[in-house]
Amino acid sequence: MRRTILAALAACAAVMISGQAQAQQPAVPAPPVAVPDQMPFDIPYGNSITADRAAEIVKVVIAEATKSPRNWKLAITVVDTHGELVYFHKMDNTQLGSVTISQNKARTSARLRRPTQIFSNAMQAPAGVYIATLDSPPPTASPGGFPLIEGGKIIGAVGCSGATGDQDAVACKAGAETVK
Repeated sequence: MRRTILAALAACAAVMISGQAQAQQPAVPAPPVAVPDQMPFDIPYGNSITADRAAEIVKVVIAEATKSPRNWKLAITVVDTHGELVYFHKMDNTQLGSVTISQNKARTSARLRRPTQIFSNAMQAPAGVYIATLDSPPPTASPGGFPLIEGGKIIGAVGCSGATGDQDAVACKAGAETVK
């Protein structure tokens, strides 16, 4: 019995010692990250969208948000190439906080030349915390903001808020896709 206990204790000690030895091994460095030759999101700015054109985009967004059985209540913002307001529409009974959020989504998308979903995805990783320091105001990291690209140039952006982020994105993307 005594031998069995001593053997078990010796085995446990050996496991603990080998575990500590492995824990002190130097970490294997991560392979270097491939650096792309081309700059991502290098979309040139064009002439800013007009209010009449923005109104057409908003109509498409509203049509998408109200397709049966949907009843998404959205604040919809269209901005110019600088991220400044061109057109705004708040559907009846849209929550008030969504007004500013839709404007921030559109501004983020225009100024940083990419959909806001990209920032939302990045914020899910621990390294994504740096995003909050990129701009003043910081980028809005939520789905529902899309650049408006015509002839390969950004003419503005559209942002939607009021439903879930994914619903905002579906409605807003429908409007953005009308610009070619």
